[in-house]
Amino acid sequence: MKTTYINGHCYYIDNNGVLLPAVTTVLKATQPQKSVAVLSNWRNTKGNAQANKIISNSIRRGKALHKLIKKYLQGDLPKPDNNWLEPYWYSIQPVLNQLSDIKLIEQLVPNDIEAYAGKVDLVARYKGIPHIIEWTTAEKPKLEESKLYDKPLQLVAYSGAVNRGKIAFGRKISRALIVVALPGEKAEIFEFDRPKLINYWKQWLSRLKCFYGSIAA
Repeated sequence: MKTTYINGHCYYIDNNGVLLPAVTTVLKATQPQKSVAVLSNWRNTKGNAQANKIISNSIRRGKALHKLIKKYLQGDLPKPDNNWLEPYWYSIQPVLNQLSDIKLIEQLVPNDIEAYAGKVDLVARYKGIPHIIEWTTAEKPKLEESKLYDKPLQLVAYSGAVNRGKIAFGRKISRALIVVALPGEKAEIFEFDRPKLINYWKQWLSRLKCFYGSIAA
């Protein structure tokens, strides 16, 4: 699928020429006012320069860790190139050791029914059970699901796309994980069962509807 940008929004073009907005684009464009206010207050507290530095480091850290994970899951034995990445890499080892039957790794998954697309981090068995898995990093534990902000919606959007096409295990997957890599301690694992995924799915569909409403206005 090709990628294009319209009015600053990222879209994927499917085989029929239909534009499918990226999951991250939908979430960014429909952020609740409360979340916008929290981010604004945090930026004001840190100052623009420091806030930009923290965000940049977080993005760089996330990309580097995703690259290592992908190599590992493809059968390589990668090692972190930088000392600052090592603690995050070792943080997720207990999770990596529980994975099997790898199906999708950072693969673009379209949902032609609800009309969106996104790149899922991983679809595999975790402790023997099929899961949709998303990786992220943090400098300290989140402790609460609410501190993940839009991550659960991103996760369930990818889950919906995978399940619509039944492109992984040939059936719907009703379990998911968000794994938060932490420096100096085991990764924090947030588990999502079917009822929880259904609840977030409803929230995601509401945000998707708002997105389409905004671009049609």
